[in-house]
Amino acid sequence: MCGNREGIYLGFDPGGYGKFGVAIVDGNCVKASTVSTVDDAMKWAVDECGTQQPKAAGIDTLLHWATCRSGMRPCDKLLRARYPEAQNSIMSPNSLFGAMARLRQKWPGLVLNEAHPKVLLHARFKRYEPKDSQSVEMAIRCFLRRGYYTESNIETEHELDAALSAWATQKGLAEDWVDIVGDRNNLLFPAGDVRYLWSEALEPRDVSFLSDSIPQVAGGSE
Repeated sequence: MCGNREGIYLGFDPGGYGKFGVAIVDGNCVKASTVSTVDDAMKWAVDECGTQQPKAAGIDTLLHWATCRSGMRPCDKLLRARYPEAQNSIMSPNSLFGAMARLRQKWPGLVLNEAHPKVLLHARFKRYEPKDSQSVEMAIRCFLRRGYYTESNIETEHELDAALSAWATQKGLAEDWVDIVGDRNNLLFPAGDVRYLWSEALEPRDVSFLSDSIPQVAGGSE
């Protein structure tokens, strides 16, 4: 039944035309879609929320910046050290923050959480190839089963990323996940304070992955 997990959570996977994933998690239900612009994403989110105010939003984009020479944030260094096989997807910040700015305009008190669904999937399942449709389908099935979602319309990689961003934000807040933003003294926050909730403490040391795995399709690569 929908609406039994104390609030609704939004998820966004900003991308190009026809590649902007949006999602809402409400109880046992997760609904997702793919749009093209920040305005489209905001309209979708506002329509889906109706009169309810979301508790938080997870966004698969960079929500804060570092002022150091390399531009590499403490959280990026931690993730690269912990998941070296996925380090190519962990990049220095750029200026794409339209989604979070619009969200804060609409809901000023909204908790904004940075998410990295592909690294999360890598950490959880070891092998995940977003360009392979079979791998994506298997990841969607695993996500819905582990999240106990009884209603869902997730079909694409971008919709999965958005749904995972919402899920990670919900779980991170509920279970007090580690905030890996780190020391804020040398960081910039264009839209105000944000979080980067991660499911485990990150240190540059060898820690075994969880045992579950998504089999990699022949010909795929990480």
